Amino acid sequence: MEDLRKEFENYLQDRCVTSECETEEDNYDYPDYVEAINAELMPPSKSGVYISRWDLKMVGDAIDASIAMDARARMFKMLMRSVHDRETMGQLLGAFSSLIDAKIEPYREMMENYPASKEIFQEMVDKAEHTKAYLETIIETYFPQEHA
Repeated sequence: MEDLRKEFENYLQDRCVTSECETEEDNYDYPDYVEAINAELMPPSKSGVYISRWDLKMVGDAIDASIAMDARARMFKMLMRSVHDRETMGQLLGAFSSLIDAKIEPYREMMENYPASKEIFQEMVDKAEHTKAYLETIIETYFPQEHA
């Protein structure tokens, strides 16, 4: 029995299954804007919409960034690692903005078809619009245009 326990512990170390293992991602130094965008965009309570793993994959495809399916937080960080310049950030933020528009369209339809639901859905639409406005400020804040 002791051999089995030791073999299992070795397996955990070799496979890096425990939370104590460090990965390359853990050591990557992300720019400030990654946390700023993450804090504004990813929590549905803040942005008004839920960004799924598949949504992140589609946004990645929109900017030609191939990211593997993983936990949402890791996928978001891997997506942000593919942004190196103002143009790519503009494409990324445009893809997120389009995604938000697609996600709030059903809310708008529900408010139109069922006016009594307006109070519920309007809050989510307002949060989503606020998030889109925030995304528009990211370019100038973190990627100012250089003057010649």
